[in-house]
Amino acid sequence: MVHGMAGNSHWWDCAAPLLARDFEPVALDLGGHGDSSWHEDGDYPGEGFVEDIERARLALGWEKFFLCGHSFGARMSLDYAIKHPQRLAGLIAADFMPEYRQPNPKKKSFLARFKPRQPFYKEREEIIGRFHLQPPGNRMDAAQLRALAQSCVRQTERGFTWKTDWRIFTFIYESAWPVFPKLSMPCFIIRGEFSTVMERQDFEGVVKAVPGARGLEIPESFHHVSLDTPREFSSAVSDFALGLEKKAMAS
Repeated sequence: MVHGMAGNSHWWDCAAPLLARDFEPVALDLGGHGDSSWHEDGDYPGEGFVEDIERARLALGWEKFFLCGHSFGARMSLDYAIKHPQRLAGLIAADFMPEYRQPNPKKKSFLARFKPRQPFYKEREEIIGRFHLQPPGNRMDAAQLRALAQSCVRQTERGFTWKTDWRIFTFIYESAWPVFPKLSMPCFIIRGEFSTVMERQDFEGVVKAVPGARGLEIPESFHHVSLDTPREFSSAVSDFALGLEKKAMAS
């Protein structure tokens, strides 16, 4: 289970216990996120995140597994699927951006001029109070949001900061459209009904572009589908994976 940009393994806390009824869910922290180490030079190439997934597989001793990624984690999971197709029994890619679109082509790209500076706060409550999901829109209550916020904070000599190296925000998104026709394993594409990250037309286009893909739009969910609707999300993922296992056993 691979989290999105600026997330960490705890972003699967709502869905993982439900998936554990049928599977052994394992969530990792990508480099520069959560409790994983930060790169000294602040450089985080996409292939490095693919290798994070592969190192986790090797550590677990798995020959074949289901890979489930959300948002940025879905993009990295797609890249992993291209590089290590023989390792995947199936791929679940949830609510991601197939390509970055510059809102105003006449203006210089925000990513090109963005110079991130890691923020630090004196008090834990101050940084927790600043936590919010991006993009806006979610179905979590105040207690759930606070628990998620607490999982994203670390204490340093300079004060409290996020468990994300802010230099990761300069990551450049390549178009994923050329990747979709090359996917050779069973794929499940998921979108939240109210998502502003994966537009419905993109969702429908991805499902058509991926050979034999299954698609699902989860009602009343925003971008963070596993947080907004964990039961619906987990049930759909389990049905997909169990169906493939039964099919494999029958053959």
